Amino acid sequence: MSNDCSAFDIDLSPSYWSKRFPRERICLEHVNFITKCSEEVKNSVPNQLNIPYGQGEREVIDIYGTDLPQDAPVFIHFHGGFWQEKLIRHNLNSFIAKVLRENQIKSIFVGYELCPNVTLDDLSRNIEKALKKCLEYVKQTRGIHLSGHSAGAQIVANLFKEFIPNLPEEERKLFKTAYLLAGIYDLMPLLKTSYNVPLKLDEQSAKRASPLWQKLIAEGTDFYVVVAEHDSPQFVEQGNKMNEYLLSLNLKSHLVTIKDVDHFDLLEKLFDSDYELTKLIVKSCSE
Repeated sequence: MSNDCSAFDIDLSPSYWSKRFPRERICLEHVNFITKCSEEVKNSVPNQLNIPYGQGEREVIDIYGTDLPQDAPVFIHFHGGFWQEKLIRHNLNSFIAKVLRENQIKSIFVGYELCPNVTLDDLSRNIEKALKKCLEYVKQTRGIHLSGHSAGAQIVANLFKEFIPNLPEEERKLFKTAYLLAGIYDLMPLLKTSYNVPLKLDEQSAKRASPLWQKLIAEGTDFYVVVAEHDSPQFVEQGNKMNEYLLSLNLKSHLVTIKDVDHFDLLEKLFDSDYELTKLIVKSCSE
């Protein structure tokens, strides 16, 4: 989320394409909004916070809606930040829990260590530990719904490479939907950008971390690939390609383009019960 973008970075930098604020302000406005709303939710929705799943300070999960029945549907969310932005933490996405709790849906927000403290290969393995921890808490749920924003969408998609397909059948069947929100799915374009300085990717590791370069397996999961109209051209193009790729694998996928939003308020508006994406998520989680 750096504002010091080179010519190579601009096509991949969502802050350049927002219609709401200048690029120098958009990230700070976003962080201020999600911080304020998440603090409100933390104080109003029953929760259990900072449950560790690993050794890292960020390797924790927060559960919201802890007062709901054990069989309530569960929404598990992974935050964005290009795997490196320190300002974005899992607890700043917990504002999403407000509307979900109102509709009898539990939610879990997953933190993770950032690059360069870990590699993307390390991060992927750590995320698998996080999901195992989540499964311990939601064994009696009637359905799990995964969600990831930006880099979090890459994290969610890659769970269908090996981890979820190799789970016991009774656990595999719990994964009903996956919401890929304004995601990046091919990391090869990052190699020539400043974003790669902490990532330290080469061609081989970039392909290994890219859902668009992997065989994904999902027996009963519906994918929703969500694109923001005013996102960067690269993010929009990758969203379209990801939907096409999932369909080519004979998986269930739906491309959803949200008009008049950018990379950031695509997510922020999930605080609003009347937002079309909020309604879609509530409806599919409740079915």
